Amino acid sequence: MTSSPPNASLASKPQDFSLSSLQQFIADSAGKKSPRSKSGTPEGSESQNLALQVAHNLRFQHEWTHIRMHFRPSDRTTASSLPRPMISGMPPRRLYVHPDEQIEVLSKQREQGKAGWPDLTSEREWVLPTQLKETWTLRRFAEVFDALAVVPAEGEGGAVFSNGTSKADVPAHGSDGDGAEGEMSKWRKTQPKRLLLATVDDDSTVVYYIIHDGIVKPRQN
Repeated sequence: MTSSPPNASLASKPQDFSLSSLQQFIADSAGKKSPRSKSGTPEGSESQNLALQVAHNLRFQHEWTHIRMHFRPSDRTTASSLPRPMISGMPPRRLYVHPDEQIEVLSKQREQGKAGWPDLTSEREWVLPTQLKETWTLRRFAEVFDALAVVPAEGEGGAVFSNGTSKADVPAHGSDGDGAEGEMSKWRKTQPKRLLLATVDDDSTVVYYIIHDGIVKPRQN
């Protein structure tokens, strides 16, 4: 709303009712992806909107691609339901390196006479959308992990963006840099499950934490 003199009538004030890009994205996307109840209304619309907000942040703030939303547990689990909508996607670079893999990579660099850290293949990551005001316990995290495979299988989940940056039929593991996705690394197969905890504040700030399903080896500096 623009400013105007104090004595101006409300009718004369030009008002801006335009939606932000995030609001428009949620308005356009809500209800299209989620399962519907018998009454025809989307189930868990609040948690779906939260997931859409996080997906928007990942795509436009952190340049993730191939972003999918998941409403059902992974086929390779015995869980009957997913506690809330989950996101999976491809970050532009690797987010986590296991300490043993780190040692192997540095050894190969030394053997090849190279210095520095190489560009590693990106891996598809799970993302759990949450709000700062929520209270999370180990039991709640365990329920989420129990419903997830190490990474999503091919065909699981639905594409969030329809502009070519996210496709529902792409494989679920790795990226070779040109949009095609490769095989899951041997390290990912033997590691505990992991996810990115996305915590949204009231001011729309999103903070991300890596969480593992169990104890993991400390990282090397």
